[in-house]
Amino acid sequence: MDKKEGKGLAIGAAIGAVAGVITGILFAPKSGKETRKDIKDTAVKANEKAHEEIEKLQKEAKDLIEKVEKKAKDASGKTSETAKKYASDFKHHATNVKTVAKSFKEGKASDKELDKAIKQMKEARESVKAFLKK
Repeated sequence: MDKKEGKGLAIGAAIGAVAGVITGILFAPKSGKETRKDIKDTAVKANEKAHEEIEKLQKEAKDLIEKVEKKAKDASGKTSETAKKYASDFKHHATNVKTVAKSFKEGKASDKELDKAIKQMKEARESVKAFLKK
């Protein structure tokens, strides 16, 4: 199993665990007030985990951007321009994830918007990694 599959499996397991907890909460013999509190607590924990994942992606982005910018500086001609483009695109997506995550936390962005921003950042990350391997 490669690293990407392992991450996907971990994320899937986490989502499954959250769904299981919510299902358990909804069918537990508790009052409505207790159930709402449990749902809120679970949502807060899920939100915190999502933000932790975003922070990891942001740190990785910073490291990869530094590497690609160094390659751009050390390279010349077309390779330098390509490296600058990858760095610029990756910075854009990293900034976008941060902005959308903040909006999501404030209730101004949907989970679909956040998922899309994260997906775009991950795609940009993979492009940068592929470029750096050349």
